[in-house]
Amino acid sequence: MNYFQRQSEDTINKLMRSGIELFSKQGYSSTSINQIVEHAGYSKGAFYAHFSTKEEFMLKLIKEGIDFYFEDLKEELNQKDRDLLNKFKEHSMRLVNESYEKGSSPMLLQGCMISNELPQIKESLILQMEGWRSFLTHFFQEMKNEGIVRSPLDARTLATAGMALFNGYNLQHFVDNRIQIQEMLIVFIELLQIQEPNKKD
Repeated sequence: MNYFQRQSEDTINKLMRSGIELFSKQGYSSTSINQIVEHAGYSKGAFYAHFSTKEEFMLKLIKEGIDFYFEDLKEELNQKDRDLLNKFKEHSMRLVNESYEKGSSPMLLQGCMISNELPQIKESLILQMEGWRSFLTHFFQEMKNEGIVRSPLDARTLATAGMALFNGYNLQHFVDNRIQIQEMLIVFIELLQIQEPNKKD
């Protein structure tokens, strides 16, 4: 990566941190591009060099903070000596922690709340969520095929339930931080009716 690429990446990261902070405090609708760039220490030109609209910017905040999870799981599927159960637990806990700490979970909640007013965000979220659901369906089907997941529910229903738990725990934690988002994974493992490989009958 050359100097200009590093500088560009640094600018994007600072703008994103600024956006997450301001959207979290003020809400999406009450936050302007001017406020985002001033808070980050840039001009409007820096924003428009990387994003065409505030909606596109918001969608990147959501996508960037969650996509790593699916990339990690996809990589695990392609491993010759794969360990789907432990990698699923490991990557899911990382998702639960990082997506909230980095702000992508609260941004996802805000994106859902404003989606009826902003067709571009709604359409993009529908596509994004369906992409996540399709991949999780495939992953859970692979776990079913290996005898790890014993739930009678089909893989797509499990994928939808997993996303619902993730969003529900995040929403409750957002309102009341006594609700521990890490509990979500424990509940979901129970829902999957996991059979540990070394505990087979």
